[in-house]
Amino acid sequence: MKKASLNKKKDSVDDLLLAAMGSEVIAKEFYLEAAAKAKSKAGKQLFGELAEMEQAHYENVRRVIDARETGLAINPPPPGKQLPALKGEIEGEFEPNKDEIAEVLTRGIEAEKKANARYRALAEQINDPAGKELFARFAEDERRHQGLLEAEYYQISNKGAIIWGE
Repeated sequence: MKKASLNKKKDSVDDLLLAAMGSEVIAKEFYLEAAAKAKSKAGKQLFGELAEMEQAHYENVRRVIDARETGLAINPPPPGKQLPALKGEIEGEFEPNKDEIAEVLTRGIEAEKKANARYRALAEQINDPAGKELFARFAEDERRHQGLLEAEYYQISNKGAIIWGE
């Protein structure tokens, strides 16, 4: 009975890993589409960089799956690209497509919340300390993405501007 329980837990972690990979692909495509919809340089840059970060998460989850399949220890990669600090509230670039971008931001916020929860669940279920650290870091990345999107949503809704970039 104990062996079946361990296999069920392993299957659960494997299912979460595969779901995480799929979600990262969907998130990357979502942000690439958002970059195409944005009219401002700041909007294109914001969503383009978020797409790159989602691709990096996909590659990191793939490495974890490979490590689990070969029985090797999970070695977390070095921290990825960090989000730059947001500009001050007064600064920003006007986004002519503000209503559509606000909707994209709303959907992105919800997706980041779900990704955070998924990575927290993985961190709780995986036994390898390095794996726990990796997924806790991913969860924190997703929480930061959510915060960034919320700040951008506030700016675009209230000022019509995106505050991303130089």
